[in-house]
Amino acid sequence: MTQIKNLAQSLYPCSAQKLDQDMRLHFLDNSSATCNDGSPAGYYIKESKGSKRWLIFLEGGWYCFNRQTCDTRYQTMRRFMSSLKWPRTRTGTGILSPQPEENTPIGGMFIPYCSSDAWSGASAKTDQSREHQFSI
Repeated sequence: MTQIKNLAQSLYPCSAQKLDQDMRLHFLDNSSATCNDGSPAGYYIKESKGSKRWLIFLEGGWYCFNRQTCDTRYQTMRRFMSSLKWPRTRTGTGILSPQPEENTPIGGMFIPYCSSDAWSGASAKTDQSREHQFSI
């Protein structure tokens, strides 16, 4: 991989920088964590060396609630029901952008939505040791 990166840097300096900034796809090993079509659920991750902060982005995408709405959803919005065509890497944009002029350097995780379920919340919680804070 190092040789490929060095070759890319010598030929296309801008594209070589992109190689290090892409988030990489990881599928879950848990067979009960699947998309609607049975394909494995997963996430994209990009670590930021030297930072202890993380941004976790849960993709939205509406939901289905019975056979008819799920069939229609599968025909019109299949990417929200399957991981079969997910790319191996994703470039972070917006709040997940790795560009220092757009964001401070933090780790980023993008969790694609492929289960058609609904979840929500807005309650801040702090653990007992008060070392970590998160919102649900």
